Amino acid sequence: MTLEGISDAHAILLATHICAGGNVIDLPTLQAQYSHCLSLERLLRIILTFLPESIEPSQYVPVLQELTGISERANIARDIDISAVKNLSESEARQRVRKLRLRPLKRDDEEEEVEACDPLTIFLIHRAHLIDTETALQPLVLDLILPFYEQQPVVRAWLISSLLPALRLSYEYYPNRDGTLSLETLEELDDQTAVNILLSIAGPERSDMDLVNNLRGLIGPWLYGSNRSKRRRLNEAAQQNSISFVEGAPKPELTELVGWEHVNEWLLSRSLVDPDNVVSAFVNWNGPEDVDLGGYDENGAQIPSETAKALLNRYGQSGLAVVYAQAVSSKGSLEGSSKILSRVAELLGLEEHSYLSSSDTVLPSVDFDADLISSTLRAHLLQNALLRPQNLLTSPSPTSIAFASALLLSLRILTNLGHAIPCRVAASMCLHSNEDMQMAELQAVVASMVKQPRSNESWEIARQQLLWLRDWQAEHSDNGWDEPSTHHGLFWRLSRDAVEIEILKALLGAKEYQLAVDLYTRTESAPLSATQVEKSVVEAIFSAYDNASNGNRTRGGMKRAYDILQAFQPYFPDSVSLKQIGALIAATHALSFYSLILQHGVPFQPVSIRVHHDPLSLVEKVLEQNDKSYTKLDDLLFIGRNLVTGLPTSTETEEQVSDTLITAERRITSLAISSALSSNDFGTAYSYVLTRLAPPSHLNTTSPLLTSTSTPDDISWRAVYNAGRFRSTTPNPSTPLTSQINHLSQRMELLSLALVLTPTPDPLPEILGAWRRCDEEMSSLRAREQTEEEVWDAKGDSLSTVPGGFGPSDSERDAFDTAQQRAARRARARAAMPNSHPHEAPMGLFEVARGAAMALHKNAFPLRGAAASSSNSAAAGAGTEMQGNDGEFSEHGDRVRKRDMVSNMVTGGLASGIGWVLGAEPVNR
Repeated sequence: MTLEGISDAHAILLATHICAGGNVIDLPTLQAQYSHCLSLERLLRIILTFLPESIEPSQYVPVLQELTGISERANIARDIDISAVKNLSESEARQRVRKLRLRPLKRDDEEEEVEACDPLTIFLIHRAHLIDTETALQPLVLDLILPFYEQQPVVRAWLISSLLPALRLSYEYYPNRDGTLSLETLEELDDQTAVNILLSIAGPERSDMDLVNNLRGLIGPWLYGSNRSKRRRLNEAAQQNSISFVEGAPKPELTELVGWEHVNEWLLSRSLVDPDNVVSAFVNWNGPEDVDLGGYDENGAQIPSETAKALLNRYGQSGLAVVYAQAVSSKGSLEGSSKILSRVAELLGLEEHSYLSSSDTVLPSVDFDADLISSTLRAHLLQNALLRPQNLLTSPSPTSIAFASALLLSLRILTNLGHAIPCRVAASMCLHSNEDMQMAELQAVVASMVKQPRSNESWEIARQQLLWLRDWQAEHSDNGWDEPSTHHGLFWRLSRDAVEIEILKALLGAKEYQLAVDLYTRTESAPLSATQVEKSVVEAIFSAYDNASNGNRTRGGMKRAYDILQAFQPYFPDSVSLKQIGALIAATHALSFYSLILQHGVPFQPVSIRVHHDPLSLVEKVLEQNDKSYTKLDDLLFIGRNLVTGLPTSTETEEQVSDTLITAERRITSLAISSALSSNDFGTAYSYVLTRLAPPSHLNTTSPLLTSTSTPDDISWRAVYNAGRFRSTTPNPSTPLTSQINHLSQRMELLSLALVLTPTPDPLPEILGAWRRCDEEMSSLRAREQTEEEVWDAKGDSLSTVPGGFGPSDSERDAFDTAQQRAARRARARAAMPNSHPHEAPMGLFEVARGAAMALHKNAFPLRGAAASSSNSAAAGAGTEMQGNDGEFSEHGDRVRKRDMVSNMVTGGLASGIGWVLGAEPVNR
């Protein structure tokens, strides 16, 4: 059917009808005849409005090419069906044309570049968005664009930067992903948001190559369109609303650099949560020039050489930033950081400045500009400063590569030694730590080394590695060991001596005593002096000693301390410190055999001795908490001597230490005597007094505690006095009278000895008062004894009980009774006489002393002559006396009681000891 007779309105309506039916092959013919009313722009608008989006682009692309003159179709005569409009009147056709609402050719938010383009370009982009919006079939969009992108630069840029990422994201890389990213949504994103979305899709659960593919196939094409006007507007708005851009980043007009800066930031942030994928990205991706544009641009990204170099340099800086930002300290993370650094050095042509290829046994000498690196600040290690262009630590250069590789090699050594730390910590310690901080870190490394079992060869390698960590130099000169290193290493502020001392402590802590002896004492070129070795050994011994939980030197920390002492003492025979330690260990070992609980139920530990203000008081606790421990006086004295010897004060001289030893022995003996008395064991206390505290002239004994006259003794007399006034807490009424008299005589003997030992006259009244009470008790006991003897004698003299009745006569009995009655009357008369006993109950010191002297004079009368010469003839008289159980006999055969001997001795002592009270001259004058 011909088109004759059809008005312009009918032609327009016919075009809309043809588009609505989907068969647009007749549009070129219609447009050729009615070009005055069906211009190209109007016809494209009709197609946008009425042609269904689901129609295959292959059906109308040739029509578009013919309409736009891209291709010409052979003139083939064909009829057009006009039945849809032929019955419409002109007025009705015009009215319908006025009601048509055609879509505008350009979109509301179209880019400036697109607005300035030809109608076909505007139509294609608009049609692509309609297809995506209505059908979400993005492959149809590709079919629409492909025939035109080569001739249309704007279409090519849109295809690569918008359509290609969307197609790959939804159909190639993640086809099973729920939902698709529409073109309209994608084009509304700024660069930073798009980078976060497109790269974050590659999660930790996905393949390592996913992130590489996204960088190469999604981000690369996306940033291809960074120069598009709409993208620039979005980026500028995003920069105004965000402060995420790092200081010193490229200016906004350098759009290629700006977009890739966001990629670098994302890689740095992502490395903290997904380090494995980031490592894979750096290893397998060559940087901003490594992009996949799908072959739609033969010239690739078309990045200028200077820009490409800057982009690669910034990419390398992001790799170094990832190395420093790594917070995980493990072998895996360290290996990943090494791969990144090697890759960055390779991309930038700086491989010769990397030392990562070195082994742990053959260590290199690191060469870099230490002054340049040392000028960095602590703030440069913060995450938001790692990507700053002026950061010397991360800006790729021979110095930064050499320093970072030396750090990673150091971290590898530290990890093998059992002390893994992050790279940022190592860098901060190397650049900004003082000597104390580096020493603390070195001690932590040494402590980690001790926990790992090693052979001798392994220890020697570890020693070389620690020395290398100090200055990063393969060879170490012997000059200036006491000075900090001239080279900048991990522990460069420490002297070599300090490092060697810590290594020695590590060997001692690992029980490698023989190796320590061989390295530091036996060799002529020993790395440490004898004084340094001795000091280190002493510190190691005390460290083991203080950490011991049991005092037995065959267990735990005490065994370690004792073993160290045994290993090194032969090489330091004149060491005072080691001798003192030996005494301390001996005392601690001896104490371990006793039950000992300190305050609040805390069990005894060796360190308690060293921190105690009075270690000898521990012996007192031993006596309190262990029954019968006072019987082991020699053992307790051994402990006390070693405590004094092992814990001397720094200001004590040798003579003062000797005096302290004597005082300690006196104190411990006194404590043992008190403990024996508390246990009602007077016999042991009495024997301790006679054998340990009595003066050399007393009873021919020799006491080592009283041989020094220069040491003040305010202890011995108290112990003797306490023993002398002892009374049993559980008296036994059935004790024989003879035993009571013997016990009392021993007490009086001890009280008399206390008079001799007291260094001042102040306690004399108290001692004399106790002695007087004992004397009164002795008189009472003697009276009882005399009475019992008389009764026994009377029974013996009476013959009334003798069998056979041979008793006395009545006159003899009367005479005997009369004599007894007279004796009783005389005794009562003497008792009733006033002032019959002027020596009793003296009231003052003078009266007490004079009364005691009178009592002693009276009781010692049988030995009056001996008392006058007791101090000069005690040794000669000892050979002429005969001792027995019941008494003693003089050379004339007279019976001498032990009580008289004691009185005799006390009388002699009073003549020289308290003569100043009586105002009398000494007997020997």
